[in-house]
Amino acid sequence: MWSSHVFWLGWTSVLLTGLPVAVAAWAGAALTGAEQERGTAALAWTQSVSPRRWVAVKWAVAGGVLVAGVSVLVPLYVWARSVPFLTQAGTYDWADWVVFTASGPVTPALLLLALTLGAYAGLLLRRSLAALAVSAGAMFGAVQGLPQLIPYLWPAERAFGGLGEGVPSGAWRVSETALDAQGRPVPMGECLLDESAFRQCADAKGVEGVETLYHPASHAVPLHLAETALILVLTAALAFAALRLLRRRTP
Repeated sequence: MWSSHVFWLGWTSVLLTGLPVAVAAWAGAALTGAEQERGTAALAWTQSVSPRRWVAVKWAVAGGVLVAGVSVLVPLYVWARSVPFLTQAGTYDWADWVVFTASGPVTPALLLLALTLGAYAGLLLRRSLAALAVSAGAMFGAVQGLPQLIPYLWPAERAFGGLGEGVPSGAWRVSETALDAQGRPVPMGECLLDESAFRQCADAKGVEGVETLYHPASHAVPLHLAETALILVLTAALAFAALRLLRRRTP
């Protein structure tokens, strides 16, 4: 039973993480790109609907549906991960970026970013297939790149001692740096080539200890909020760029 639970949790986290790429592709191809290509958008603009209202209504309706849907899935996913079997075994650690992304407000924020990115690509390129490819590729890069920034969005804790000493269980380790008696970093690349002689190599280099930067589990909420804020700023910037583009192209 537990293996099935873990299996479906894994696929759910992948789905929630990959969904923004699909949303960006759909938004670029169908939300704005197709109507630009067919000319139906220009026809609507000559009637009673202004260009900005046209894109705002599309964005608001699609965004509302997406955020409402994923706002139900994310709490269910978090609840499913909270069973004693997983928390006691340490399975699906919160520091795994896929789990982190699927476990909080980052997911709905990513969907809004994907929707705005796709809509902007459709307005810019005016071709559904081109907008699909560009928006999907750009969103894939964002989904892969943003997690690299997560550990640096909130001040990390420091621990000094032996490797891993002073770091609480379940912490997100950001970096581990060997230091000498003067506190200067010591390169340890060649010492890692021979694990049996690692201690002798470290002593020969004058290593006094290891400084570890880490995030304890209590940093999960501020890290989520910081990444969500960053994503919403990017979304607002893209929305502003889309409105500027419409203003230049339409009277």
